[in-house]
Amino acid sequence: MTTEQKTKQTIHNTARKIAKEISANFDMEFDSDALDIIAELTYKKLQLYGTDLDAFQKHAKRSTITADDVKLLVRRNESLKELVDSRLQAIIARNPHEPTNNPKRKRKGTV
Repeated sequence: MTTEQKTKQTIHNTARKIAKEISANFDMEFDSDALDIIAELTYKKLQLYGTDLDAFQKHAKRSTITADDVKLLVRRNESLKELVDSRLQAIIARNPHEPTNNPKRKRKGTV
């Protein structure tokens, strides 16, 4: 089984698990075909996120995706933006001397 197949299977299993929890909490049912579609849409969206994050990192001439890239990715989704900001603040509180916590990074000058 390839990595892609394993990833798709994991997303599919997770979608079923979440749907089962939602079904129990909200007295709903999910059709099996609907779960397959949800899993496929989730996989495609995560692929798109990965491509965008890679582009942001390359544009900034870095070899690592940073929290700033993730913030740029979610900039148009207010609820995700709030979630990312709160998680980032929690990380900063735990590790105050990490490089991601330096808000004033200097850019290299170009000639």
